[in-house]
Amino acid sequence: MKQLAIAVLAAFSLVSCQKVLENEAEVKYAENEREIQSYISGNNMTFQKSGTGLYYNYLTKNPTGIQAKVGDEVSIYYSLYKMSGVRFDSTERAKNVPFSYIFGVQALIPGMDEAILMMYTGERTMLLMNHYLAFGSQSDDILPAYSAVRADLELVKVRNEDRQIEDYITDKKLTLTEKTASGLRFCQTLTTANAQVKTGDIVLVRYTGKLLSGKQFDAGDINVRVGAGSVIKGFDEGVSKMKIGEKATLIFPSSLGYGTQGSGTAIRPYAPLLFEVEIVK
Repeated sequence: MKQLAIAVLAAFSLVSCQKVLENEAEVKYAENEREIQSYISGNNMTFQKSGTGLYYNYLTKNPTGIQAKVGDEVSIYYSLYKMSGVRFDSTERAKNVPFSYIFGVQALIPGMDEAILMMYTGERTMLLMNHYLAFGSQSDDILPAYSAVRADLELVKVRNEDRQIEDYITDKKLTLTEKTASGLRFCQTLTTANAQVKTGDIVLVRYTGKLLSGKQFDAGDINVRVGAGSVIKGFDEGVSKMKIGEKATLIFPSSLGYGTQGSGTAIRPYAPLLFEVEIVK
């Protein structure tokens, strides 16, 4: 009975603490709104406001640009400021080094994620964000908890998987042998006059698997029954095009690899993959 009483008291304390935090967040939200309105009126600017409370003002419009979709690689320039005007984080615009990430897989702060969803490449916007859309209760030596934040944001580039693969082939000066209907890029690097592998054959494949960043995630020898679905689709399809002793580079989108889930920590969702393969026997 005593333990139950202690548990009830602990639960009550937890609920009370939660209510205090929620009340503080609401109080700070109201302060954020006052700061934001003061900034807008003090700078004689016009902002639109979204349903979530995000204030945004387009500095440059480009309706013919590209919008980001989940799984696309997005590159942005940004600067983050306290409402006082003190900058506390930014990309290196002068060095032409944007920040790149996978949209919908890696998250920024909510307000920036929301803004990027609305933007087209080539557009610049200014954002005013309450703490729910910024860093919430997080704090450090520079930015106190529950702070409103201003952001200057530019959407530089959006690349879907197909564009990433095409850019890789161009940058690496690879010779494309075939692009299949599924999206596999087959680049043969060594040919032989040996027998063509057939569906049902078991072949020994020596391989190295990489991301398009160049990072290797796997390597080794594997026995593959061609066409049996024992390996990922892009690998299987690529091997089926080869002869014994041949070598090739296979590049394919995530739909032929590990899809929207990825594989462990090495292969993120929506990751195009590259395999250097050799049919040993």
